[in-house]
Amino acid sequence: MREAGTRRRALAHGLRSRSLLILVAAALLAVAALAGLQWFVAGGAFRAIPERLMLRIPNDDYVNVSYKIAELKRTPPPAPVVYLFGGSGTMEMIRSEDVLAAAISDDAGARVRVVSLAAHAQSMGETLALIDNLPRGRGLLAIGLSPNRLINSPRSDAAQLSGSPLALTSPRLAAVLAGRVSLRKRLPGLLTGVFDFALSYLDQRLITRSPHLSPITYTAHYYADGPVASLAAKERGQAIELARERPQYAANVAYNLAVLAAAVRLGREKGYTVTFFEQPLGPEASGPAWNAYLAAYRADVARVGGPLGVPDISVQPQAGLHNDHFADLFHLVNSGRDKWTPLLARGLAGVLRSGG
Repeated sequence: MREAGTRRRALAHGLRSRSLLILVAAALLAVAALAGLQWFVAGGAFRAIPERLMLRIPNDDYVNVSYKIAELKRTPPPAPVVYLFGGSGTMEMIRSEDVLAAAISDDAGARVRVVSLAAHAQSMGETLALIDNLPRGRGLLAIGLSPNRLINSPRSDAAQLSGSPLALTSPRLAAVLAGRVSLRKRLPGLLTGVFDFALSYLDQRLITRSPHLSPITYTAHYYADGPVASLAAKERGQAIELARERPQYAANVAYNLAVLAAAVRLGREKGYTVTFFEQPLGPEASGPAWNAYLAAYRADVARVGGPLGVPDISVQPQAGLHNDHFADLFHLVNSGRDKWTPLLARGLAGVLRSGG
């Protein structure tokens, strides 16, 4: 009896020891898997998967831009390159990178490549993070601006340090955010962004619509030749937009201007010339309230660009745009793009000739 009890205790002890070893082994495997996942994303190895399989929707700018950055880091393009940064107003102002590149090349007298790193609702923090991940080079960083690009809070930009929404992080953005917001992460590295992306991928591809796992072709534009909203709808929209934006602008403009200045300095450190340009704005955005808002925004931008000597390209006064050139308040359709592109190209070519 005593011997049997001893054997049972020994067996139980062995099982407990074995379970502990299994748990330790499982933990080590989990850590190794997470480390591998971090390397896969941070190192840009994800580009081995075709982008068309990773897009969640045809207009998935964040996946598209993440792939572009990974490829640029792997194979830096020969100079000169014009990189575009901005929000949806920048995306919708040209028909394509190639069309703008051809127009700049004609004006500059030399072949120029255009790479758009703009994305819908791109914040200034995301612009800084993108520049932080560019390879050193020679060329031009063209940063599109508008009042609604200066409304994001430090808290919303802090998510980018964990790889959301873009698959990259940025020490320079972290430096600007330090002291403005808590930088504690839920998970190390880019893992929070990875899991956020996985959940949104499942949601977009499988849950909110019928299963759709076939390749998706990326589409840069929401609008081509329309639809163009009525004048009455645009007038209602601009009033709603102004009421929404102005409090956010007042609360966050100082932070966003600091990020903009950091983007200029970082771009120059990497060898590039930097210029600003104002994104298109529908002519219905008028009246005393909008005029005062735009005047304050332009004065704020000048307080950054002036001391740093940043050229500021202004296209709209010469473009002759009217209601039918805009789908809504901010986004051009093709007829507007065709009036905007040659003027923007001329301004960009001039900056390139003078210092790019």
